Amino acid sequence: MGSIIALAVPAYLFLQLWATLRLGGGWRLASLPPLLIAIPIFLWCVHALADRSNIWPLTFILFAPFGAIYLIVVLALFRLSRVNRV
Repeated sequence: MGSIIALAVPAYLFLQLWATLRLGGGWRLASLPPLLIAIPIFLWCVHALADRSNIWPLTFILFAPFGAIYLIVVLALFRLSRVNRV
């Protein structure tokens, strides 16, 4: 279970970048809400790292699975909307 959570961090980062660059219009706007949480968490992690905290990445590690799941749902809905158009 721990490795799945740890893999969520690179998965979230990849999905966020991919969705932001590939989607357009309202779908791009739908892919941006996790950034409203991720950016302050990232800044807090940088601050905690500067303070030499040994648990500095913990908040981002705990956030990443939720952000990744949200983006997977948005991308799945985007895909379904394109299939129904044809």
